[in-house]
Amino acid sequence: MGFLSAFSKKPVDGRQPVERLSAMIAAYVQRLERKGATIEERSLTLIARSPSAAVAQALALQADALEREQVSARLIFARLAPVEMLADLASALNLIGPRDSKSSSVRMIKTPALLHAHEQLVLGAESCWTGDMLRRCEGNRNGLDLWEDNAPGSVRLAQLAFNAIWAIAKPVPARFFSGSNRVWPERTSLTPAMAAAGLASEHATRRPPGSPSTRH
Repeated sequence: MGFLSAFSKKPVDGRQPVERLSAMIAAYVQRLERKGATIEERSLTLIARSPSAAVAQALALQADALEREQVSARLIFARLAPVEMLADLASALNLIGPRDSKSSSVRMIKTPALLHAHEQLVLGAESCWTGDMLRRCEGNRNGLDLWEDNAPGSVRLAQLAFNAIWAIAKPVPARFFSGSNRVWPERTSLTPAMAAAGLASEHATRRPPGSPSTRH
């Protein structure tokens, strides 16, 4: 499952991925500033491998501007680690409230088949970006980088893909935004959900001596 628009509509940009994506988001914010925007236009959705992905870092860089324009956000991650970056991003985008947690705006993928989907960012009703497959680690990415402006048809298809994955993905527990997730009870087994969240290595470092390994 996933959405891919037609290949390369724009020449390759030589800037680093975070810088390039940040500039694209900034251009979207500037459009909102120039004209009155609907609720649909003041919304974004993101599917990313992890909070350290270039597209997630670019969102964090533009978080103040997005918040100023009252852009709502829904995020899906294949991995939750590094959790510090996850908490920082959610806080910067105002997805965490002091009383009622808004962590329902952030979900994680638990279904392995969905890791064949691609990273994507949809900004408003006319702009979208597509990146590499979620299953590929940073050192094995193929550099897929498709950006489309003034493309409501492509945005509609991308949103259909996002909504389908959103319906299957699970809300991120509130503890991931409070820091309490850094302390795991002793001798707890590694659940498939934790593995899907990318926390296997972190959990392993906290396993008491003599505990059986859960990795194969």
